[in-house]
Amino acid sequence: MKKFYGLLIGSFLLATIFCVFGQGIAYFLSEYFIPIWPVYYLTGLTILRFLLYLLTALLIFSSFKKQDSTYKYLEPIVVLLFITAFSASLWSLFVTAMWWG
Repeated sequence: MKKFYGLLIGSFLLATIFCVFGQGIAYFLSEYFIPIWPVYYLTGLTILRFLLYLLTALLIFSSFKKQDSTYKYLEPIVVLLFITAFSASLWSLFVTAMWWG
């Protein structure tokens, strides 16, 4: 049970961090790791963010499919996921599109 919530919240928070701080992370990776254009790092972070949000949604869907009553806190998490994921994803896609020109 704790592993499930840990994975759920961890993937959700990591995806949100990649959305909000993606530009700074892209500059950091370009400066201190392989020196390529930061737009490639930002694109990779955007794809990774999408996959992490998808993982979170799949975890929630699988728990609803089991209809387990012990996951009583999933309904507020679903609402939070859709509100945050939708707004952060739009912002991240906008920023990535602007970087590509």
